[in-house]
Amino acid sequence: MASERKMVNAFSLEYLEAVQVRDDPSTALESETAEPWEVRAAAGRYGLFRPWEKVEEDVPRALFRFEETAWLFRVIWPALGRDRTFRLRSTPAAEGYPVEMGDTTVAFLRGFDPDAVFAAHLASYLIRSPQALGLLVWLAGPTAQQEMGRMLADLASGPGGAAPDPA
Repeated sequence: MASERKMVNAFSLEYLEAVQVRDDPSTALESETAEPWEVRAAAGRYGLFRPWEKVEEDVPRALFRFEETAWLFRVIWPALGRDRTFRLRSTPAAEGYPVEMGDTTVAFLRGFDPDAVFAAHLASYLIRSPQALGLLVWLAGPTAQQEMGRMLADLASGPGGAAPDPA
C-alpha cells in the first residue's frame, strides 16, 4: 500500500540543511527563472507558479491583478535569468554608446539607454523561444493575429522572404 505521507521534497531535511551553507553557482538565477511556469488563479488574483507548486501551499513568484498581465510576465519570466544577449558600454565611442553581443559591437546608440538594450534582450529571447513567441501571439488576440497572418503571408511571398523595407 502506498504511503499516505505527503512528500514536499525528495531530498531529506538533513541534506537540504547541509546544502543551505553552500553558495549558489553563477547560473542560479537562470535556474530560478527557467521554464516551466503556469498562470493560476490565486487569492482573487493570478499567480505565477511552477507546475509542481500548489496554490494552497506555495507563494507565487508574482501575483497579478489582471490575467493578461500575468501571462505577459509568464512569457518573459525565463528570459530574466539568462545571460543578457546585449551589453551596453557606459563610455561612448565616436559613433555613440557601443552595444555588444559577445565580443562583437553590433550597434551604437546616440544616448545611454540601458532600457532599450534590455528590451532587445527580451525580444531576442522571444524570437528564440517558439513557446514564448506563440504565447505572445496568442495574447495579442484575434485582430492582431489576423493582421499578423496577412503581413507574414506578404513577407513570405515577397522576393526571397526578405525583411520589410522600412521606407
